[in-house]
Amino acid sequence: MFMNDDRLKDEFILSTLNDLVPENHLVRKIAKWVDFSFIYDLTKPFYSDKGRPAIDPVVLFKIPIIKSLFGISSIRRTCEEINVNVAYRWFINLPFSEKIPDHSTYSKNYTQRFYQTDIYHQIFTNVLNQIIQHNLIDFTNINIDSTHIKASANKKKFIEEIVTKEKSVFEDEMLDFINDHREDNDDKPLPPNAKTETKRSKVSTTDRDAGWLNKGEKEKNFSYNAHTACDKQGFIINTVLKPSNIHDSKVFKAVYQPLIPNMPQLATVSIDSGYHSGPLIKMICDYKHLPLLPYKRPMGNKNFKLLNQLVYDALSDAYIHPNGHTYKYIGVNRQGYKVYRNQFKNDIRISIYKPYFDYARDLRVSTYGKEIYSRRKETIERVFADFKERHFGRYTHYRGLKKVSDHTLLIFASMNMKKMANYLAKVSSSISLLLSKLLKLCNKKHHFHLSY
Repeated sequence: MFMNDDRLKDEFILSTLNDLVPENHLVRKIAKWVDFSFIYDLTKPFYSDKGRPAIDPVVLFKIPIIKSLFGISSIRRTCEEINVNVAYRWFINLPFSEKIPDHSTYSKNYTQRFYQTDIYHQIFTNVLNQIIQHNLIDFTNINIDSTHIKASANKKKFIEEIVTKEKSVFEDEMLDFINDHREDNDDKPLPPNAKTETKRSKVSTTDRDAGWLNKGEKEKNFSYNAHTACDKQGFIINTVLKPSNIHDSKVFKAVYQPLIPNMPQLATVSIDSGYHSGPLIKMICDYKHLPLLPYKRPMGNKNFKLLNQLVYDALSDAYIHPNGHTYKYIGVNRQGYKVYRNQFKNDIRISIYKPYFDYARDLRVSTYGKEIYSRRKETIERVFADFKERHFGRYTHYRGLKKVSDHTLLIFASMNMKKMANYLAKVSSSISLLLSKLLKLCNKKHHFHLSY
């Protein structure tokens, strides 16, 4: 039996950091294809010319980038790993002769310099622009969804408060659309709803910004939701962080609208059933994009079977039952429903957004719609899976919406870096291999000619 000698640990190695890091290591790919020099311009306004020289800001930001890239649990643990990891040291350009910055250095810089700025969003945007410059973003189809991030808050420590209900982001558009229908039927327009509604809400005593997640089979806890858009290649192009007690449809506009000026080729928007809302689908159609949604079972409509039996008479704007009963138009209510009533005072309600729902249904069952929507599981769902399993996105150690948002942006920026670097390295390797084969082929032909 062979046994290693402990004296081997005392071996002297004459080598450089450059020699010790494998050529195909991820940090080498990222260092080659991602330009970090923009960080100097972003951070320059936050530094002074007086006092001791500060740590290189690129080194400072590469520490949390390493944390995000390799799914390390904390900045403290990241600094410990950099201290002994050759590849990490090579990436931040610190040899073994220099001391790694203490974890508190990054924390103090974040809280005292960068906390009240948008520098993390600018880092995300700069990385995205580099991806666009390499023509890697597909602008024809986007996928939008949200995933929850468990907050650093004990779910048993909360208080209940009476809070004001948030109004729908589509309230004004919806009221205008309702009044358009009412005016078409010579009804008076409805005034804005001045009534303020309240609700009882759980508020964490640990992190007041986190929202109570109460959704289906998921564990009930305090969380945040990362509302995210990606292209069909899986590159993340926008993200907005909100508490988990805010419905997906209320955040859709904040994710979707900023993309429109930069994506003139956009054709389809793939979303899940949580975004099944009339004003939302109408907005997508108004921008001349195709809304792709899955089937959603009708909820709370007792007359659903009855509606399937009725025949619409466009001339008289009425619905006729097979037994001869006629449901005549009464008016449009504030909830956005056309009300029809028969001679027995029985009412049925038809959404004013029914044409948009029908249009979305026709797209869903079309060959084109099925093909595009089937790729959703390979894009946004895979992005969220990688975010949680490989980049420590399942829960957060940070507290407060701003801190969690900043570091979520940094994780998504790191995921984009990784994807871009791996893709460009693969393409570059393929091109090099092809050129090598062509060169060998040319040499063989040249040699054959000389022999002849």
